[in-house]
Amino acid sequence: MDFIENPEKVIGAKARSHQTQWAAQFAVASELCKRGYEVAFTSGHTTPVADLMVVSPIKKEMFLVDVKGLYRKNPWLIKRKLPRANLFYILAYVPTGEPNQFFVMTQPDATKLIESELNRLKRADNYPVTGFLWALAFPHQNAWDVLPQ
Repeated sequence: MDFIENPEKVIGAKARSHQTQWAAQFAVASELCKRGYEVAFTSGHTTPVADLMVVSPIKKEMFLVDVKGLYRKNPWLIKRKLPRANLFYILAYVPTGEPNQFFVMTQPDATKLIESELNRLKRADNYPVTGFLWALAFPHQNAWDVLPQ
């Protein structure tokens, strides 16, 4: 039971972070497939733009999804990217022993949250670490309808 209660103790924090990202990507892919989307994984978290290539179920429109995963209610660390019309963020909270939670947003929505946090913290616009508090994602919980149909 030690693994389930305290996975960092068994596998280490760095390995846990890597596993969390993979768990998040697979969880998001599963949710998208259940909603009729076609999903392809890009080559892991080394890709510069997104983790998933997705085709919408009705219009067959291709779009990209950048997945961010957490297993604790820490801030969502998200780097700003150049604007792309077809880029979406799905934040996946994948805790051990609890149901997964998903927060779905457009790239402009994510950028607004990042910029708002930089302003709140009085950080320079070029501050190297960007993101926003865990709870700020709540308005986007299960907002699957923002994705192309």
